[in-house]
Amino acid sequence: MNINKHIFCAIDFSDINDAISKIEIIKNEVGGIKLGLEFFIANGLNGVNKIREFGLPIFLDLKLHDIPNTVLKAFKASAEVNPDYFSVHLTGGTEILKKLNDVKKEIKIVGITMLTSLDSNHLKSFGINMQPLDFVKKLVAIANNNSVDAIVCSPLEIVEIKKVITKSLEIITPGIRLKKDKNHDQKRFLSPGDALKNGSDILIIGRPITESPDPLGAIKIIKENIIESLKLKFKKL
Repeated sequence: MNINKHIFCAIDFSDINDAISKIEIIKNEVGGIKLGLEFFIANGLNGVNKIREFGLPIFLDLKLHDIPNTVLKAFKASAEVNPDYFSVHLTGGTEILKKLNDVKKEIKIVGITMLTSLDSNHLKSFGINMQPLDFVKKLVAIANNNSVDAIVCSPLEIVEIKKVITKSLEIITPGIRLKKDKNHDQKRFLSPGDALKNGSDILIIGRPITESPDPLGAIKIIKENIIESLKLKFKKL
């Protein structure tokens, strides 16, 4: 089993040199790199192009959420660096998803469901009287009915979400933590092994790797957790 392909490291650095030096260390042990707003705002398209030189798949995770024409123009500008994955909020509506489908070419459109920093209390404060899983299911229905290639959801929701997915969708999961890790701003999280066992395709892992004094050692522990979890899964079959 190629475990590397399931691990995308979130490089949340504004300094391009810090980003490059970190990727240089881990480049042979991960399957891709996720670049978010902090990196993109500081370094722009030129910064993304520099990261592309490592030859790893790029998930440009800008989580766009605006009126359709604005999102479309932003996507077209970002598409110049040819990311492998590009994210937008599903709550932006179906019109933007249809517009992106017309221009995306080989870029995979990733639909953001509910941020893993949110929980049921946040939904209540928004006036949404649903549990997170039910809310995410509503958003997955939008992905089912539009040309979305992947969705982002909490690892806690994977099993139930897979029951309502009606087409081929990759499942991308942030909120990946080992028991010893600090949870920071994550409210809905799971171990890497359990997330893959439940059906995640790509694990987004940032600080447990990038803030470790030994990034390669951290990745080794993550992979050991995955192997152990998958062994337990197959023993039960």
